[in-house]
Amino acid sequence: MIIPQDSDSKLKDFEQTDVTVNRAPVQDDTPPAYSNSQSDAQPVTKAKPTDTSLPPIPAVKPTNFVSLSRGNNSIKGTYVIDPCIKIPQPMLPPLAADETEATRRNMHLHTSNGSIDVDLFVVGDGKYKQKVNISLKSSNGSIVARLVRYIDALLISAQSVLNNRSVQNTPAIISPPINLKAQTSSGTVTIHVPRGFRGPVLLTTRNGSVRFSDTLSADLTTFNEVNHTRRYFIGDFSDWTETDQSEGWMGDELGIETSNGNIELQYAAEASSDTGSKGKGKGLFARLLGV
Repeated sequence: MIIPQDSDSKLKDFEQTDVTVNRAPVQDDTPPAYSNSQSDAQPVTKAKPTDTSLPPIPAVKPTNFVSLSRGNNSIKGTYVIDPCIKIPQPMLPPLAADETEATRRNMHLHTSNGSIDVDLFVVGDGKYKQKVNISLKSSNGSIVARLVRYIDALLISAQSVLNNRSVQNTPAIISPPINLKAQTSSGTVTIHVPRGFRGPVLLTTRNGSVRFSDTLSADLTTFNEVNHTRRYFIGDFSDWTETDQSEGWMGDELGIETSNGNIELQYAAEASSDTGSKGKGKGLFARLLGV
């Protein structure tokens, strides 16, 4: 494959830029030099450049069982959650009142009077079948979470490039399953779910509206609305059996509650304007994909 000269130049510019994650600049390793001397007996072949269409995992060390609790400060950042990582017992946070060792949350973010704005990358190898439990809670503040299941992101990007198809029409796989709960007393909750998300959605707002992007709406089934709570399902629910209902759904789940605020849902990497949001950034995943 012949790589255009200007494309190769752009790639080198990209590789030599600083990457800023959680406000900490990280200098990329300098790429190996290639000989361009015309006196060489054999032509030098450059290594095939990395496919920049695949979003790289941020330069943040993966972790597990993260717990942040702040009083009047906001919580912002990028986190990579790997549920397979074993954390030494002395480094684990105290269990919450509704937790046991078996139900310990993989991530819990709480602020009393502040907003939450995070990019969350969940990594997995397809073998981990337990749910990744994530809890986001603010007493008085908005919540924005851009949730990326990296195994979905790889499949979507690779197939969209190979098949020259749009990201929206590319199927993804579901592993590991994600259970996300977001709650605030006063504020808007905006969640960007992974493209491969498939499972029930429970939304509660007493004084606010519920909005979905057009792309996500196409995959959404509406069931009912009772006492300010609405029940939906993203994806195909036809194989949700009686066994699943008695033993518990083993796939993705999403629960959002706000007393005074709107709820907005869309897929990861969609522009915020798709849901009518204003003033919100695209987020890390969208910037990585260049959309």
